[in-house]
Amino acid sequence: MKKLLVIIMALILSGGIYVAYETTKLLNELRCLGCIAMLPKTKEFKEFWIEYPSWYKNEGMPEHPEWIINASADKVVMLFFWGPACRSCEEQWEDMKKAGMVNGSEENGRISKNFSFVAFFSINVAGDEKGDAIRIYTKDRSNRVPTTVILFQKNGTIYWYAFSGKADGKGGRPTVEKLKEILELAKEEKNDLQS
Repeated sequence: MKKLLVIIMALILSGGIYVAYETTKLLNELRCLGCIAMLPKTKEFKEFWIEYPSWYKNEGMPEHPEWIINASADKVVMLFFWGPACRSCEEQWEDMKKAGMVNGSEENGRISKNFSFVAFFSINVAGDEKGDAIRIYTKDRSNRVPTTVILFQKNGTIYWYAFSGKADGKGGRPTVEKLKEILELAKEEKNDLQS
């Protein structure tokens, strides 16, 4: 009986060690762009994409997860990927709150009533099962945070736009005010194209 108890305890302990290892590994891979003084450059927003832009490592059309396809059928979708202790993520979140886009905190964030046409997902890359989706939308398939993605669907085709780094108007990234305009444009294009 004691041997069985020791074996069970060893299995539980090894399972806990494995979970701790996987969590630590993920946190070490996670790159907070503002925290490591890397502010990526991107192309300024001009239009929504269907396929990966030429400066992405991937080619063709992204394989959007089913939960995004479902959400984009009825609404414009906004994904905000963030990580724990990411200063740039916190700053963008606060800027979006001040601009009247979101309420709450990153962990329990929701879109404001002004943007009720948006299905909003605030995703902790290190702790959310949807966190792996970030690799679809970053140009080098990384998990760099913050990353913001706007998508909408019309006639079965998903149109999207993404950028990594804080929405501060630098390096081709939009300001939060421009981000609001992009959301409104997505709503207009979704409605125009489905009329």
